[in-house]
Amino acid sequence: MTRILLRPAVLSDGHFLFSMASDPEIVQWVGDGKPWSKGKFDSRFSRTLNAKDTSTPDVPRWFIGTEEDGHAVGLLSLIRRSDHTEIGYWVHPSRWGRGYAGELITLAGDHTDGFPMVAQVDRANVASRRVLERAGFTLVDVGDLFVYRCPPK
Repeated sequence: MTRILLRPAVLSDGHFLFSMASDPEIVQWVGDGKPWSKGKFDSRFSRTLNAKDTSTPDVPRWFIGTEEDGHAVGLLSLIRRSDHTEIGYWVHPSRWGRGYAGELITLAGDHTDGFPMVAQVDRANVASRRVLERAGFTLVDVGDLFVYRCPPK
């Protein structure tokens, strides 16, 4: 049973999203592992908000997971690639340990246009690896980043 709702990110989500993008605990597993500057965040958020044709490869879509009362719990990022949809997710630290990451992944399946989902995870991010495995993802490549894949739902 899913306890959260998923909606597209909007401009007014900027403060919530930047609070996560600038949090060292959250971004330690993302990219270079460093908190995002306001400029980097604004550039990425603007690109996402201005995306028009989300069926075109490499166009990011950001969704906000909310509790029924509208309280934001996290971010779901989807990027259509040529043969799959790359997913990423952040859960706000105040909501860690409650299963929300798994719920974001479950809801992602409704927005992949029938493509398999793929996630890249730092080998040391054991919690995220467990979440993906519980959601039905299979480890398909072991390198600096572990690559997990899940067939279309």
